[in-house]
Amino acid sequence: MDMMTIRAAGPADLEAIGRVHVEAWRHAYHGIVPSSFLHRMDPAVSAERFRRRLSDPKQAFWVALAGEEIVGFASGGPNRLADFEADAEIYTLYVCPSWQGRGIGRRLVCQLAEGFAEQGYQSVAVVAFRDNPWRRFYERLGGMLVGEKTFEVDGVALPEIVYRWSDVEELRERAK
Repeated sequence: MDMMTIRAAGPADLEAIGRVHVEAWRHAYHGIVPSSFLHRMDPAVSAERFRRRLSDPKQAFWVALAGEEIVGFASGGPNRLADFEADAEIYTLYVCPSWQGRGIGRRLVCQLAEGFAEQGYQSVAVVAFRDNPWRRFYERLGGMLVGEKTFEVDGVALPEIVYRWSDVEELRERAK
């Protein structure tokens, strides 16, 4: 993986973040999320949604670059999952389909975990669609299945699962 870097995301990255988000959703969630929703996804709308997250000082937001091209991103912060015990939560983790399988996701998770540890978080949670085959990534990193919930998209209730790491340092080490 030549010239791969991870750095904090900034406002100038939003257009590329929106593009990566839409590409990753359309690839990973084809056949899982209603196609009506996937077809309506717009990189500019995604970029604007991430603009609000980027401006939240409680959230960490990282991008992965191959040379100068943003090929992945991840964000996280305080746990928002009221029904699941954890200090921190991985909110997003997306890598361009053509760049998947090259360790980018691991590097982004490692960066998030390092930040979580620095902030004093002890445990981490993440939510994934149950039928998403890429969720095994979290299992390979030692995530323990701790529950289920649902997310509605275009009137369809999609089952989700929640993974948890009780030790943020263990997550960081496994993601290295």
